Amino acid sequence: MQIRFWNEYTTALSFMTRLGSPRMCTNEEIAATMRQFFAVGLTVGIVITLPFAVGAFSHHPWVQAWLWVFLSIWVTRALHWDGWADIWDGWGSCAQGERFWEIVKDSRVGAFGAIAMVIGILGQTILAHELFATNNWQVLIFAPIAGRVASVIIGHLSDAPKSSTQGRLFLQGATRQTVVIQTTLAVITGTILCGLLPTLYTTLLCALMLWSYLRLAKLQGGINGDFLGATVIGGELAAMLAFLI
Repeated sequence: MQIRFWNEYTTALSFMTRLGSPRMCTNEEIAATMRQFFAVGLTVGIVITLPFAVGAFSHHPWVQAWLWVFLSIWVTRALHWDGWADIWDGWGSCAQGERFWEIVKDSRVGAFGAIAMVIGILGQTILAHELFATNNWQVLIFAPIAGRVASVIIGHLSDAPKSSTQGRLFLQGATRQTVVIQTTLAVITGTILCGLLPTLYTTLLCALMLWSYLRLAKLQGGINGDFLGATVIGGELAAMLAFLI
């Protein structure tokens, strides 16, 4: 059991961050990483927040906030930001069906994707500043957890379009048991780090985000990996905003 957990965890780290050693993965291994999204989120949260928790740039919350966002992007290789921009490009275009997926899969960033990147990065920087300025850095450990667990939930609630390959593999791992376990762990961790009410607000904001994405997915015939990435970013923003409500 421990060996399986460790193998799944290191595979998830390798795929989703710079913290693991890159390697080829089987389809089953990719699907199994869904069981480790909570653990990966916790790891990322600790790694990018710990330097500031112990006092780095303690008198400069704007610098802390900027560096926190930078470290988040660097550690994850901007993997989720790519999905965030792609989905907003497709969403903003009002295209449907095959044309929507052409826009989402286009490696170039369009106007809506660029706007979303500015709003997302600026939003995380401002929210992180407020949290550092009020000495509530523990919320920034929870935010990466909330985003990744939210992506497990949307993976369970939707199907992949016929054209999706990698996204379909991830969705296969988003079983009901995985959702229940990951969500329970996230709620417990959120309550410990942030308190019960902020965790409730996070849940409500994430539910609103998931409802919006699922409406879009229903219209377009399913979700792919870009939807999962967009959900991670949206969930992080939701957790940070929820604490400040």
